[in-house]
Amino acid sequence: MLKTALLVLTLTDDGATRVTLSEQAGAEDCALARTTVTAILTQAGRPPLAAVCGETALRLTPFEHGAAPDTEVNRYRVELPASGGFTVEPLAGGDTCTPAPEATPAVHCGRSAQKVLTGN
Repeated sequence: MLKTALLVLTLTDDGATRVTLSEQAGAEDCALARTTVTAILTQAGRPPLAAVCGETALRLTPFEHGAAPDTEVNRYRVELPASGGFTVEPLAGGDTCTPAPEATPAVHCGRSAQKVLTGN
């Protein structure tokens, strides 16, 4: 089942891309969350690489602020089509990901402390 979610890509202190995905109640809530998160990150001097609302069947554990970098062991491949939305695919241990942020669709490879949830 598809759910509305906010995808945020940011840079970590070591220059890697962090992936966060947070479920939203609907498109309006997602747009408000995107505006709020973008403003907070920008004011903190860390504007997001991307903050995109879309629909996804992928469910992740909730995002926790202040997670230690060593907990960001989950890897994801993110596509951002020019038409909007996103796709996020978990990467297995040996899977590779080649970033192409200027391509269409843009491809980002990132890590997260958030884990994939299975089931409903």
